Amino acid sequence: VLGTLPPASAQNVVKLGIVAEITGGGAPVGATWRDGVNLAVEDINKKGGILGRRVETFLLDTQSDPPTSVAVMRRAINENPFAILGTVYSSSTVANMEIARQAGIPQITGSESILIVQKGNPNIFLTSFTQQIGFAKLVRWLAEDLKADKVALVYVNNAFGRGGREMFLKFLKDRGKTVVADISTEPQQADFTPELTRVRASGATHLMVYSHEEENARLMIQLRKLGLSVEPVGDNLCAQTAIDPGGEAMNGVKCHVPMTAASPVPSMADMGRRFQEKYGRVPDHNGFKAYIGTHMVKAAVERVGAFDQAKVRDCLHNNLFTAAEEPGLLMDVYVDEKGDSDRASFIVEVQNRQTKVIKVVGMLGGPYTKRACR
Repeated sequence: VLGTLPPASAQNVVKLGIVAEITGGGAPVGATWRDGVNLAVEDINKKGGILGRRVETFLLDTQSDPPTSVAVMRRAINENPFAILGTVYSSSTVANMEIARQAGIPQITGSESILIVQKGNPNIFLTSFTQQIGFAKLVRWLAEDLKADKVALVYVNNAFGRGGREMFLKFLKDRGKTVVADISTEPQQADFTPELTRVRASGATHLMVYSHEEENARLMIQLRKLGLSVEPVGDNLCAQTAIDPGGEAMNGVKCHVPMTAASPVPSMADMGRRFQEKYGRVPDHNGFKAYIGTHMVKAAVERVGAFDQAKVRDCLHNNLFTAAEEPGLLMDVYVDEKGDSDRASFIVEVQNRQTKVIKVVGMLGGPYTKRACR
């Protein structure tokens, strides 16, 4: 529980539940998500809370397991939070989001799978764009900037990976292209030698890597040891939680990313610096998504002018929220009717185990309209 305001009665407190992958294979991701939420709550409370009410959090661990996340979500609902922040793994979010919907408690997720918004759940909101927006930007960069012609795809066989594969192949097809190799892997896989052997045999010039951060790091270490001459590309492939365990093997990787501590946006760079000072590590996109998602709740509540969950859900649909209105959003963000987000993003390259921004990519759509919610 975080907060710097004076002690308050229960009616002067707003409670947010953090449901995340604190142990298991997703622990680095979940810990960064947790810390991003808590940093946001600390900042919000320093500025007077939300509509004068202090924000408090509680934390529950999914153990990086989708079935466990369902039971954990039920426990979170029993705590009667105003909103729930999590989960991050898409397979878990697909499994547990109906529980939050039935309870009428807005769910702010770090997941990105297109499968989530395809469910038609009016209660789920993404802190970053789904693969439908992210991969449209990524494939455009891959085709137009990198001139990639022979592309192999290695993806993780779960909701996250399958959703990404679907969108990646769709946007390639729209440009008259197909992959030269389409290879699935398993969550928490350790040895990628057979898959990388297939990549080499395919004659690919570029390799799109789309798995979880720990697996990305292991794959890249093995790719370098095997001496493959492909150019690795991705999105969360360049996450700091992949760079740290991947070490020197990550240098030279290029990605399209939704947010980064290396951002030229001053507010994002400042948040990344303060996160590192507080927690002793550079935040990846999950830390930024958590921080922004917490401020999305604040921005919607304040635009509604009340702690009304139904009105907040409505306010978060088909609406533009600006950093000028709520600085904690870091960048302007538009949320569509399905809870998907659109905002600016970045092309980065890993150099000396750090990401360097080489291009800023604007919103995919727009111009968008700011809508009143009272």
